[in-house]
Amino acid sequence: MNALAHTAYTTILGLPLVFWIGTLSYVLLAITVGLMVFLKRGPKRLKWHRWLGAITFILATFHMLLGVSAYFG
Repeated sequence: MNALAHTAYTTILGLPLVFWIGTLSYVLLAITVGLMVFLKRGPKRLKWHRWLGAITFILATFHMLLGVSAYFG
């Protein structure tokens, strides 16, 4: 867990990796919701919505793991 905590606070452009993963997760969540709210109905929309939802879930889980590792690592 210590290696994961070290990775979480590796800086990229002056900010820790955990910040960038969290920001990317939030942006993907907004895009996923936007697909369902702003686009017309269609099978492609639902396909993209499912893929983006799955990717968002994986990134958010990784973000949580990085954040928790700082306290338990």
